[in-house]
Amino acid sequence: MLDTLGVMLAGGAHPSVRALAQIAARGEGQATLATGGRADAEAAALINGTAAHVWDFDDTSYTGIMHGSAVVLPAALGLAQELGSGPDALRRAFVAGSEVAYTLADICTHDHYFQGWWSTVTLGLTGATAAAGCLLELDEDAMTSALGLAAAATGGGKAVLGTDAKPLLVGETARRAVTLARAAKAGLTGPETAFEDERGFLQLLNRGVAAGAEIDTIGRRWRLCDPGLLFKISPVCSAALAAIEQMNGLMEELGASADEVAGVHAEVPQLVYESLVFPNPAIPQQMQFSLPYALACAALHGRVRFEDLAPGAVSPEKAALMARVGVKRDPDLSTDEMRAKYPESIRLTLTLNDGRSAAGFCGMAYGMPERPLSDEELLEKFHAAGAYAGLSLPRVEMADFDPVAVFEQVVGVKRE
Repeated sequence: MLDTLGVMLAGGAHPSVRALAQIAARGEGQATLATGGRADAEAAALINGTAAHVWDFDDTSYTGIMHGSAVVLPAALGLAQELGSGPDALRRAFVAGSEVAYTLADICTHDHYFQGWWSTVTLGLTGATAAAGCLLELDEDAMTSALGLAAAATGGGKAVLGTDAKPLLVGETARRAVTLARAAKAGLTGPETAFEDERGFLQLLNRGVAAGAEIDTIGRRWRLCDPGLLFKISPVCSAALAAIEQMNGLMEELGASADEVAGVHAEVPQLVYESLVFPNPAIPQQMQFSLPYALACAALHGRVRFEDLAPGAVSPEKAALMARVGVKRDPDLSTDEMRAKYPESIRLTLTLNDGRSAAGFCGMAYGMPERPLSDEELLEKFHAAGAYAGLSLPRVEMADFDPVAVFEQVVGVKRE
């Protein structure tokens, strides 16, 4: 929740989010906006959800290959403020909504994502609706209706990559979740069999594939912890993180600088190949989904920075480095076994102008559940995100972190 709040605050300074707030934040309300000011819970979910994902710096779950927190937290946060819910109620809603989304992901299997569905919104809508329903204290029948409404209403394809539609639909999904939960609270009914009906979610959006036994694990196996989440250290698609790390390692091994790079050969699994689809990015939204751009930034700076995702950030130096990158999809990295163990791995070979070369494999980037960031590193990222947005962030203790209190305190500070 802290990580999502930090990237949401950074997103509040993004031009597209501020433009959205100009048209969407109408009227008064109790929910705080990352852009400043207040609105009702639906508008806050829209704007804050967009802000949470606009830098692509939010967490990733490989359970569904999705960004669950960026959908669930904004929906729950705005509604919690409007209802006056305490931090325990918000935490409970966030956990419940996340677990519903990730359990649905396991039921659908990765087949859902690889069909072309954007699982962040297709699965996230159900999870965020569950979170909102928890805060509204829906009874069993009303919650069934709310989840049925979400299942019947969902959709979204991966064609959004490299456009403003990607973060915008995260926010729009969070907004819809609040509305659907409210509708169920008001007594509107939804289809009870919206998932398993022959015209329902699993048949239409997943070709009937359903690992039904996964439903029995909800509340027993906590997917926020098992398998856990990836927390990013660069604001790019998670598919680029292992590549950035491996590039840094090879540059250090050879004692090389960026101007010595003659060529980079990357072998990647299917997930990386399908995610990083822009070999020559022209706009910031494409830069976040470009393996050559991520490697060029790694060679120059060791990572991708916020300033590397601005209009005109593709400098001649970066363009020259990108032209030296070759990418190949490797079937050996795309087997079911490798996908389960190393979903976004890379095999990289770096060659220098003097003929020296080095090669290496990175199976999982730093920040993956098996290689987690420390609390101190998460706090450092939180403060760096706030600093980028011109905000002075308070000291936060993980043990008793209250998202609403911190959010209201931070956004109440005048931007520099």
